[in-house]
Amino acid sequence: MAKAIAIAMRHCIGCSMCALTCSIYWADEFNLEKGYVRVKRYDREGRFEVTFSSACRQCLRCAENCPSGALRVVEVPDSETKKGDKAGDKKAEAKSKLA
Repeated sequence: MAKAIAIAMRHCIGCSMCALTCSIYWADEFNLEKGYVRVKRYDREGRFEVTFSSACRQCLRCAENCPSGALRVVEVPDSETKKGDKAGDKKAEAKSKLA
């Protein structure tokens, strides 16, 4: 089975652990600007949005380290993915299953 990142924004607490994990793993420093994950804060609405850059390597470490469960690693059955699908397509499928 393939693995993907499932996103449940309603659980995001805005801690940026995902972005910090990404930056330390890929850039060897805690720097929110150097990772492939961004956490956007909507202070007036009290919500957050996690986005991934197109350079994201799908290593899944952000989801493995998310303390709130907003990002989770899920298994996507091979029968549900077509050969040659990009990881981003699998992520979108996993996200839609949580909604």
